[in-house]
Amino acid sequence: MNSFESLGLSATMLKALEKKGFEEPSPIQSMIIPYLLEGDRDVVAKSQTGTGKTAAFGIPVIERLDTAADHVRALVLVPTRELAIQVAEELGTLKYGRNLRVAPVYGGQEMGLQLKHLKRGVDIVVGTPGRLLDHLRRGSLDIANLEYLVLDEADEMLNMGFIEEIEAILEFAPKERHTLLFSATMPKQVMTIAKRYMGSYETIAIERQMTGLTDQIYFEVYEQDKFEALCRIIDMEPDFYGLVFCRTRVDTSDIAQKLEARGYDAEAIHGDITQAQRERIMQRFRDKRANILVATDVAARGIDVNNLTHVINYALPPDPESYVHRIGRTGRAGKQGTAITFVTPREYRTLHFIRKAAGADIRKGKLPKVDDVITAKQARIKAEIENNLQIGGSELYAALASELLSNQDAVDVLAACLKLAFKDELEAGTYREIKEVGQAQASSPDLKGHTRLLMASGHDQGVSPKKLIRFITERTGIPEKRIGDIRIFDDHTFITVPFAEAETILKRCGTQDGKPLITMAKPDQRPLSNHRPYAKPGYAKSGEGKPSYARSGDGKPAYAKSSDGKPGYKKADGAKPSYKKSGEAKTWEPSKRPRKIDY
Repeated sequence: MNSFESLGLSATMLKALEKKGFEEPSPIQSMIIPYLLEGDRDVVAKSQTGTGKTAAFGIPVIERLDTAADHVRALVLVPTRELAIQVAEELGTLKYGRNLRVAPVYGGQEMGLQLKHLKRGVDIVVGTPGRLLDHLRRGSLDIANLEYLVLDEADEMLNMGFIEEIEAILEFAPKERHTLLFSATMPKQVMTIAKRYMGSYETIAIERQMTGLTDQIYFEVYEQDKFEALCRIIDMEPDFYGLVFCRTRVDTSDIAQKLEARGYDAEAIHGDITQAQRERIMQRFRDKRANILVATDVAARGIDVNNLTHVINYALPPDPESYVHRIGRTGRAGKQGTAITFVTPREYRTLHFIRKAAGADIRKGKLPKVDDVITAKQARIKAEIENNLQIGGSELYAALASELLSNQDAVDVLAACLKLAFKDELEAGTYREIKEVGQAQASSPDLKGHTRLLMASGHDQGVSPKKLIRFITERTGIPEKRIGDIRIFDDHTFITVPFAEAETILKRCGTQDGKPLITMAKPDQRPLSNHRPYAKPGYAKSGEGKPSYARSGDGKPAYAKSSDGKPGYKKADGAKPSYKKSGEAKTWEPSKRPRKIDY
């Protein structure tokens, strides 16, 4: 069996690990620690969040530094304040018995306190890029004699826009140093940093371990039913302790408030709260005084909380990298976890892309019914009561219990006590029905081929095939040849495209007057009116290719005769066709059409 003793660590370090309760190294630790202890080397390590990266670089760095000096010897860059604090605390416990000094430096903390620590002398500085660069420029931080530079969560720092700060810090660092780069994913920008600033380095990758300890499930649900689905999932679990990811700060606050209104202990973090509020919320969550934390991706960066039972993607992650980061927060340290993703019909293709790109085994689940939730609650209540009976200590209530039972039915008394203690926990009416999403939803693309889109503008709004194609290609970058079977009617248009292009069009073509310009057409949806499709001047052709005339009340074709005797149209002054319908007698002239779509 692999052990820390086999990695060649000192007795002092083994004692520190024993005190921390570490029994055996994680895969990333087993590979990185001996490699760095063998000599002065640079490393690019790919390993997802929660695999023990801090100890993987912290143990060998502390072992090689060993004693204090009169200058900063190691600098650790992290993306967020929380991570700076956590990494500094972790390194502080790993140095066990050594006189190495560790200090966190981050924005939001009093500058005077940081200046005091740096002036007194620090061996290892852990900080966020912005604040570290402030200290370097003002001269309060000197890294001229730096031995180790660590970039932790490199992809997250780049995602947060710290590329310029990182490059500026690297310019301050001496060329004769050792650089360690850790990242859950390896996008092009991360590798560019490595090639430009690291020179010769070894790449060590730990394959994703998402399928072993993390059960990944997706639920098909309509947008309006997501909150109800969330409540059912929480109520099904005896000890729910999890993160709920949303897309916007408004959604984050709204969902947290709704959860609190229904009696859950929930908190929300997003970019609008102060650092003091953030630290208070995080402490409540770590202490489990709040068992639900609702967050955006940006606000959750750097959050490292142990023993999470669930990660719930209330909003689908924007890309595979975000999915990996999110679910990496559960199923850690040998414990089982559950990652749940809500998917609306329009998001099937995005889920398919994430599943394929991330190599994730995400199985389809079925949302629990109301009866299932009530049954689960009954089982928990019964277990709580039986547990209290075994513990005892209810003597103070024994006399009162006897008095109640002396002249009342025992079942009625116990039922009244349960209602008093658990209130409306077993009320099925507190839950709303969730509409089940079928296998082939009308609003979802056909994942095997093409799908049809609907634009609520047509001939009357000046839409033509040429204009429509230009509009779509300019907005989406989709090649013209991918757009086919355009059918333009008076007030709407159908477009048939492959499902991949359909998702792009739906996302990028925007809105007008507060409504989407293009939506998904329903299967077998017919034209929205009896108006003709856009075709040649003179008459319109139907879907079957036959002339489509307006009919009069007696069922006969109704068309006006022009001066030259030809049916179907009359010539305008400019010799351009000016269509005219009989019956309701409406003349269509290009100069008098309704508003045009904003191309």
